[in-house]
This record gives sequence, C-alpha cells and structure tokens, in this order.
Amino acid sequence: MTSQRTPDSDEARRTGHEPQLGGADGPRISGMEPLLGGIRRAGADPDRVEALLNAPGAAHQEPILDWVARFGQAALYAGLLAEIIPDRARHKAGSWRGTLTPSQRCRAIDALGVIGGYESIQPLLNVLGDPTYEVRIAAEAALGAVIARLPLDNRRTEAAFGLMVESLNVLPGHGRKVAARILSQAPPDLVLGPLLGAGLTAAEWWARREAAWTLGKLGDRRATKRLVNALDDPSAAVRGTSAWALGQLDAPVAIPALIRASNESDEVVRAAAVEALGAQVRRLTPDHRAFATGLARLVEALNDQDWAVRHAAYDSLSAITEPEARLALRSALKRKAE
Repeated sequence: MTSQRTPDSDEARRTGHEPQLGGADGPRISGMEPLLGGIRRAGADPDRVEALLNAPGAAHQEPILDWVARFGQAALYAGLLAEIIPDRARHKAGSWRGTLTPSQRCRAIDALGVIGGYESIQPLLNVLGDPTYEVRIAAEAALGAVIARLPLDNRRTEAAFGLMVESLNVLPGHGRKVAARILSQAPPDLVLGPLLGAGLTAAEWWARREAAWTLGKLGDRRATKRLVNALDDPSAAVRGTSAWALGQLDAPVAIPALIRASNESDEVVRAAAVEALGAQVRRLTPDHRAFATGLARLVEALNDQDWAVRHAAYDSLSAITEPEARLALRSALKRKAE
C-alpha cells in the first residue's frame, strides 16, 4: 500500500515550511520541534516579558528570571530585552508595538543585569547616555553586573573589554566615567592592551584622558612608557591626567619625564606633575640616584607662580618622611619667610 502525496506535503518537503502552520510564511520545520520528538525550545513568552517589564521590583522579577535561567533561555530573553531598552524603542513581544515608559525600560535593564551576557554590553553602553537619569543609573548597575559574570578565559571577554575602551570615544561624560571605572577594576592582562592601543591613541582627547586615568588606577608598571609619551599629548587634560597616572605607578624611571612636565606652561599639568613627582620620590630611599634630583625639583616648585603648584609641592614634601626632605622643606620655608 503506497502513501498518498498531497500538495501540502509536497510543499513542506520542497520549502521546509508546513502550510498548516502558516503556509509559506509559517515556521520552517527542522525536525527538532518538540511535537516531532525534537528539543527545539519555544520563543520568548510575551506574557513573561510583560511581567518582567511591569514588575514592581526585583523581588517580583526574581522568580521569572529563575525560570528563564533554569530552562536555558537566558540568552533568548536577554537578546529581546536588549533590543527594547534604547530610548524610543518599540516593544518587540506580543501584539503591542508602542514605546516603553522609563520605568519599563529600567525593569528591562534590571533583568539584563541578572541574565544578560555578551549580547547586552553594547546596548547597555548606549543607554549610559540616556536623557533619563533613572535609566542611566540602572544601566550602570546592570553593566557592572554583566561584566562581573563574564568568564575571564573566554576570548569574547577580551573583545568585550576592547569594545568598552573604544566606546570612550563616543560615550557622553557620565558614560565614559562608568566605563573607565569598570575597566579600572578588570584584570590588567585583559584591558592593558586595548587601553595602551585604542585608548591612548583615540581620536578624541577625552577618550585619551579616560584611558590615562584608567591606567593610573590599574597601577601596572607596563604602562609607564606609554604614559610618559602621553606627557607630550596636544591636550593639557591628557598631559595632566597622564602625569597623575604616573604618580600611581611604582616607576622611578618616570622621574626625569615628570621633572620636565613640572616645568611646562600649563599650571594644571605642572601641579599634577609635581604631585606625581612627590609620589615617586616618596617611594625612594636617599641613596637612590633619582632621590636628590626629584627632591630638589620639589623644593624649587615651592616658589612657582601658581598657588596650586606651590601647594602640591608643599604637600609632596610634607609626605616624604626622610630627614633630607624635612630639612629641605624647613630651609625653604625659612628662606621664604625672610
């Protein structure tokens, strides 16, 4: 007995679509559907998405997100939520296509903080500059939570940090500060390369400044040479931040460059260089060859024409516990009083 072929079965065999499930526009049949004995998972449940967006708080989202994670649908829901958090984005699930309220966007961002992964990073970076304060704060917390969950031995994690460094070029002020703070808490081996490369060579001065600040917070001496080079940056803000960053590193090799920077025309850069020079000298013993040279420049800076530079020199000398520094400071103040 032979089976009868129908037009419907012929079309399903030819196109992979099942006419009874929506014709040519219906879902493609792969053989992995649950009804066919397969394991294909269903799409995001619109009602569940609505419940996440309208939840009064984290406690009401928790059981929903637990269910999503337990059934292995975290990436599915995170991808959908990431599409609807931008300003004026439209709802993607269910029959409603209206824009979301700031509260709903915050709930979506909160959910991403719990289940989001790599797919959430760029969208969260984008809303760090959102016009709504609550959205920006929610995005800051969610981005930190997502980054903290990334596996350190995955190449995609290194790429994610590289993306954050590149975003310093385009993010507004608040977003740059958030990204720089997260980068400064990352393992140096993952972020040092992007910061020294794309960061310090960025087209915009504010991106270079944030990169220099981040390198100072990381405190890795491998950044010394590039930060010394950044003391010649066209932007005074970058030069001053680079000088400050050098003061955070245990790198006495930077002392000659800091002495040079402490004599430049911009008083903000001079003050930052004097402060950094004091930090470097403070780590040395009097028998180090750079100790006397650095100490002499700090004493000279007590007579700088700018008050901020003089104050930085006084604070730096006061923080050095070696007798030579105390004596030099006392003698300089005595001469000034006379």
